[in-house]
Amino acid sequence: MKLSLLQTHGLKILLTIIKSGKETLTASEISKIEGLKTGYVGKILFMLRKAGIVSTVRGKTGGYYLAEDKKNITLYDVLAALSPNKTEIELCPNIKEGEDCTHSIDCAIRPVFYEAHNYFKHLAKGITLEEMANRERDIMRKVLNMKEQYYKRRDHEKVL
Repeated sequence: MKLSLLQTHGLKILLTIIKSGKETLTASEISKIEGLKTGYVGKILFMLRKAGIVSTVRGKTGGYYLAEDKKNITLYDVLAALSPNKTEIELCPNIKEGEDCTHSIDCAIRPVFYEAHNYFKHLAKGITLEEMANRERDIMRKVLNMKEQYYKRRDHEKVL
């Protein structure tokens, strides 16, 4: 699974808004901080606004702000909002819509991609923007704890 530049930049933009300490930031201010073109930042903010992740205030002191508390917005929410086709991650690049894969009967790739996809989805739904705005050491501790819990649960399910 590969995050698009749109998704990566969208996350950075949201973290910039959170860490700024200001009530709102304009697209121009964000573009200067992140070193991105203002039009591109505007495109990302439009997508995030359409998904209900950011809102705007018009006027001289206007700009963008989080539409919800940063505790309630997950990494998964952001990635889904900035996904070009709004679908789940492709499990296999060889599977095309309406076509059979030559390995559809006995495929060694499918179970690996499927498990990787499920783990990533679990991880992304369990991490909030508030947690991502913390120091790297803190979020790493959270990720490792989630990994441990995920595999304990999976092992428990296999026993049942």
